[in-house]
Amino acid sequence: MADKRYLVLDIETIPDWELVRSFFGMNQDATEEELRQQLVAKYTSGFPPPPFHVPICVALIDVDCETCKVSNATVLESDQEKFLLQQFWRVTKLQRGTPIAKSVFVTFNGRSFDLPCLFLRSLKHRVPIVPWDRNRYSFEATHDVCDDLSEFGAAGRVSLDLISKLLGLAGKTDTKGHMVEELYKRGEKQRIMDYCMEDAVNTYFIWLTIKYVRGQLSEEKYRDAFDSAAETIRNCRAVTDSFFRNPSLALNENQPLLTDI
Repeated sequence: MADKRYLVLDIETIPDWELVRSFFGMNQDATEEELRQQLVAKYTSGFPPPPFHVPICVALIDVDCETCKVSNATVLESDQEKFLLQQFWRVTKLQRGTPIAKSVFVTFNGRSFDLPCLFLRSLKHRVPIVPWDRNRYSFEATHDVCDDLSEFGAAGRVSLDLISKLLGLAGKTDTKGHMVEELYKRGEKQRIMDYCMEDAVNTYFIWLTIKYVRGQLSEEKYRDAFDSAAETIRNCRAVTDSFFRNPSLALNENQPLLTDI
């Protein structure tokens, strides 16, 4: 039994308006729009740093370290942030034989956002975490696909959507990140969960392809892992059936492998 497993993850968040109110010294009468204007004025990129984000769901894809095939998938979701964080860290410690399997996180921009967000929000709630290797230039404990593709920032950073489409995947579909807060207010949690898993699946396929083109995975194992992913995720009932109409779950038959070029 392997002593590690890959854990592909993606999170969706909403703003922590109470923290915004406290940080900017706004009174209780301040509207959400006024709070938002304060954020935009200070963080001109339009995306506040991790402490201002409340995780509402975490998509997880459990990947076998030997075959790189998906073995399990789920989306953790809760309105109770502390409970969600406890669930997440508990999953990363799941025992798979002896010793306990080490989780190697696979993310897209997870070093800059997802993992710091999960850590800082756990800090807020005093939730014990699972330590991970903080080595900036190592993929031993965290493989940030965005860092990998940009040579750790030496080249321009590219989006998940762009690389997904480069590989013949669907990338972002009808749901976009800026829509999550409004969807949450409308109670459309399942749509958010599907979107979160969509990003995790795209991240998995990109990571899998990176391993193949670098010679770390045979063509047979690559094809097998790629082709079996959708069925496994469906069987895990991690998302709704409508998710599987997404063409990102099927490799374009005309997309050449290296051996075809």
